[in-house]
Amino acid sequence: MKKKNLKQAAISMGIVLGLSVTLGGCGQEDESQVSLPNTESMTSVSDLELMNTEGKVQSDLTGEWVDEEVNNRRPVAVMINNIGEAMPQSGIAQADVIYEMIVEGGITRLMAVYSDYSGLEKIGPVRSARQYYVRTADQMDAVFCHVGGSTLGYDEIERIGMDDLDGLSGVGNYFIYRDNSRVAPHNAYTSAEGLDAAIEYAQIDMTHDSSYEPMFSFNSKKKDLVEGSPAVKITTEFNASRKPWFEYHEDDQQYYRFQYGEPQIDDQTGEQLHFQNVMILFAETYSPDGYLMEVCNEDSGDGYYASNGQYVPITWKYENGTIHYYLTSGEELKMNPGKTWITFFDAANPQGILFE
Repeated sequence: MKKKNLKQAAISMGIVLGLSVTLGGCGQEDESQVSLPNTESMTSVSDLELMNTEGKVQSDLTGEWVDEEVNNRRPVAVMINNIGEAMPQSGIAQADVIYEMIVEGGITRLMAVYSDYSGLEKIGPVRSARQYYVRTADQMDAVFCHVGGSTLGYDEIERIGMDDLDGLSGVGNYFIYRDNSRVAPHNAYTSAEGLDAAIEYAQIDMTHDSSYEPMFSFNSKKKDLVEGSPAVKITTEFNASRKPWFEYHEDDQQYYRFQYGEPQIDDQTGEQLHFQNVMILFAETYSPDGYLMEVCNEDSGDGYYASNGQYVPITWKYENGTIHYYLTSGEELKMNPGKTWITFFDAANPQGILFE
């Protein structure tokens, strides 16, 4: 979707509840002190969180409650190097959504999507564009940030009329810097200050246009999947040398990310990447020239959605300029609020996905 200049219609989902709450020790609520008019007592932390949503809306990217002006702002999508020499990565733990797709040579690249990158002094390493990542950023009405790109990637930017920040162009002087402790091309980084300066220099309108349609739909609070199957470990084996996986932690209901045989860490926080939701989307994947790859993400296909230690089969469809997700019954998929990891995976290799 090309950038437009109209403002997105306001979305209002404020919840006003009359209530009184007395909290017990160690952050646990005393259920006997929670009172709601004409409704049953709330018992979970998620229920209590809903009490503080007046004047807020659910984020289009996470389903968490945010100020409306924050949700109306276009996200920024940053291409991230994902090979061994680029580890550990920086600043990606703050991303709302992270995509992983195959690129040439059997390796993968990431795209980190941020609604809020404030405070980040180091994001990266930033790498080059591929056409299917350009399309994904466009589907989210995001500003696309990269350093260089393939011929097909640049062609797609031109075809779409994408708002992009390219580190190899003049705007790169505003948002890309080099970390001399790393070897090129694994040493290009950006920051919150740099991104803001580049966006201002390029005069990019950061407000969603009225034709923008969110990609995800969320529950108001976390829910277990109906008729889900166990998913305490999820392996995504792209090939013999590329076998990242996720492990579910029941204590915080998060999926923790591993690759190259060890936890995937953000060196700015020292924490392992973790997600409320993991999505696997099967798409036709091939090489049009015997080297560069193509992932057909303007199409439809099958997939899986995992959350709260379970998974269900889903379908995905490109429609109205973005992707929407459905249960096999045809109902719209309602995701749990939180961060999401999305892997596009070769539809010809379903055996590469393992749930345990």
